[in-house]
Amino acid sequence: MSNQSSRRSFLKTAVGAVASFCLPRVLLARGSPTSSWFLDTLTGEFWPVGDPVSWSLANAQKPILACARERLVTLDAADPQRVIRLVVRRCKLNLIESSPGRVVVHHWGQQGRGDLRPFFKQHDLAQKKVEIVLIERKREITTIQPGEDFLFGERLHPFWPWKAFWKKWQRRHQEERDDWTEAPGTLSGYAWDGVEPNLIPWSALKSAWRRTTPLLCLNCDQPTIMTNFGFPWHGMFNRYARFVYVCRQCRRSFEDDSVKDVPEWLVMNLDAEVWPKFEMVWDRKVKWTPPTKDDSPRLTS
Repeated sequence: MSNQSSRRSFLKTAVGAVASFCLPRVLLARGSPTSSWFLDTLTGEFWPVGDPVSWSLANAQKPILACARERLVTLDAADPQRVIRLVVRRCKLNLIESSPGRVVVHHWGQQGRGDLRPFFKQHDLAQKKVEIVLIERKREITTIQPGEDFLFGERLHPFWPWKAFWKKWQRRHQEERDDWTEAPGTLSGYAWDGVEPNLIPWSALKSAWRRTTPLLCLNCDQPTIMTNFGFPWHGMFNRYARFVYVCRQCRRSFEDDSVKDVPEWLVMNLDAEVWPKFEMVWDRKVKWTPPTKDDSPRLTS
C-alpha cells in the first residue's frame, strides 16, 4: 500500500510538472510579487487568498466550494492545475493573479468570466500599460488585452468631436452667435426652428449643462459632460430615452437610463426659450406641447 501511495504522489508531481510547461510563459514569471484573488462571477464579490491551491483545499467544506467538494477532498497540492480547473469550473469562480504590470485571469468557458471592471478599478489596473492575460481553462486558450479594455462605458470614436463639446461646455454661461447651430452627433427625437431635425442646438445643451448635475464617471469619479438628451425613435413603433454623458479624462461615454419621463425632464431642466418646437414622428415634425403637472407620463416603450 505504501508503494502504491508513493507511486501515485510521484505521478501527480510529474503530471503537474508537465502541465506547467504547457501553460503560457506569463504564468511562470514569478520573480515579481504576486497577489491572488478569487472572484465570484454570480455576486461580483472578490477576496484575497495567500495561495489559491492551498486555500481551495483548506476550505473545501465551505459553502462557496460546495459544488467542487466531493472532488476536492480527493486532491492535494501535488496537482495544482487540477485543483484550479476544478474550482474555476464547478464553483463559478475566477482566479485573478496580479503582479506589477500584469494580471492573469483564469475562467471557465466563454460565459464563465465575471465582471472584472470593479476589481480593476479598485486596484487601478484598467490602464493601457497593464497587460491582462485571460486564460479560458476549458479549452486552455490564452488571450492578451490591455487593461484599458476593462474600463466602464463605451470607448469614444477617435474622431468624435470632443474639442467642440469641451469648448462649448467651458462657455456654457456665455451666449455665442453660433449657439443655435447643431451639436454634431446628437439624436433627440425633437426639432427646433432653424435646426436640422433630431439634432440638438448648442443653446439647449448649454441650458442643460447649467441646470443639471452631471453624472460622475464610473472610472475616474469625476463629473462628466452631457452630450445628448432626447426621446428618439427605435424602429417603427417604439421610442427610447437617450441621455449620454462623456468623461473628458478617460474618454468613455455612458448612458443614463434613469429618466422615465422625457417631456417632463425637458420642462424641468431646460430654460423655456430653448424648449423644442416640435417632436419628430418618424420623419415628420409635429408641434410639441410641453406637459403640465396634471399630464400623465408620456414615455412608453
